[in-house]
Amino acid sequence: MKKKIVSILLCTAMVASMAVGCGGSGDSGSSDGGSDAKTEDDAGGGDDAAADDGSTVGKNTFVDGGTEMALWTFQELHVGFYTELADKWNEANPDKAINLTVTTGESRTMQSKMLMACQSNGEGAPDICDIEIGNYASFVAGDYLLPLNDVVEPYKDDIVMSRVEMYGDGDNWYGIDFHLGASVTYYNMDVMNEAEVDPASIVTWDDYVEAGKVVLEKTGKPMCAVETSDYFLPQLMMLEKDAQYVDEDGNPNINTKEHAEVIEYIRDMIELGICEIAPGGGVHTEEWYGHLNSGDVASISMPLWYMGRFTDYCPDLKGKMAIYEVPVWNEGDTREVLQGGTGTSVLKYSENADLAKEFLAFAKLSEDGNKYEWNILGFDPIRTSLWEDPEITENADNKFLSYFQTNPFDILKKNGTDLTAPNISGGYAATAAVLFSTTYANAFELDTETPAEELLEMEQASIVYDNE
Repeated sequence: MKKKIVSILLCTAMVASMAVGCGGSGDSGSSDGGSDAKTEDDAGGGDDAAADDGSTVGKNTFVDGGTEMALWTFQELHVGFYTELADKWNEANPDKAINLTVTTGESRTMQSKMLMACQSNGEGAPDICDIEIGNYASFVAGDYLLPLNDVVEPYKDDIVMSRVEMYGDGDNWYGIDFHLGASVTYYNMDVMNEAEVDPASIVTWDDYVEAGKVVLEKTGKPMCAVETSDYFLPQLMMLEKDAQYVDEDGNPNINTKEHAEVIEYIRDMIELGICEIAPGGGVHTEEWYGHLNSGDVASISMPLWYMGRFTDYCPDLKGKMAIYEVPVWNEGDTREVLQGGTGTSVLKYSENADLAKEFLAFAKLSEDGNKYEWNILGFDPIRTSLWEDPEITENADNKFLSYFQTNPFDILKKNGTDLTAPNISGGYAATAAVLFSTTYANAFELDTETPAEELLEMEQASIVYDNE
């Protein structure tokens, strides 16, 4: 049965769930906001200007006779990526040149604007748009997107297909991500060395807890932090149990044994003092960045795209941080899950849909596109050949490789493509809205006396989702 969310409820869920996906221009979200490695002009973006509504507009180098095309994104750092790749497209395809205008603005505004344009039969809609992961199902359910199967197929053997398949409905693929989004654990080695704990010895969550006790005893610092207005740590631990926030049909499904187990496990870590509530409620706040940069917490488990947060907001930790695999529940389990993301899609209202689809696949799946995403934005590439390219993996001048003590590509190569991805279908956005607004604040801070099973039963009942 096709899932639909009532428009007014959908808009509410979209506003509340912006933290699910890519960080907007204000970095209010929780995905792949990238890093301020370059300005758009430095990164190859052409004629950037401020639009009347305060948004940023970027254009690639104008080509006489090129097809006019519009793209909307809610991440300013994506502007340079798209305009530079448009120039590369035109060099390789002079007979199909495009003049691309990229518009960006505050994340909530841009996502709502895209949805309203789609609901108005495409009036004023762009050809291509970035859709953050938490809201993606809304656009699929509304039948606003074109299948990308034909343009993805040529790249199928070169990429991690999980990052395309998750933006689909089982039959068609509608979106392409910027990165793999593999979750890892970042350790502050100054703290770990003071505690005489080797992160390489940590395999399971029980190992992690025991290590955290030693770290707390010897340094007085917590091992980790949990968000109350986001979900990265709980979702990571749930995905490792093969548990999802929505069921196979996309229905909200947070009231599960696995979810309760995760909440109780994190509560126990908080009670032991080895886990704290993240200052500011999440790991994308000014308070948190200052706390992290001061070396006041030993580790954090986040996707690899979070490297850009370290390089941008934690200058004092350069050379002190090391990246290791995330802990798992049982030794031998797959030590990699996917989190966060942005599905870039072509709207069915585009007058140049075939060309838009070709360009999108080129930008997001080509070697040139993936190299830009890694070198400039710090995104772990979904094109697996780059994991073995020494020009990428051993580049001492790369700001991300030079910041950390360990090499993230070692983890990617070790774990391969056997990855667990979140199910973002159906009521995912409505579910996320409740998780962010009440569930985790209640679970970890406000209502800790209520057993997790009872809490989740109440929270499940508060999710408003129309599946008819």
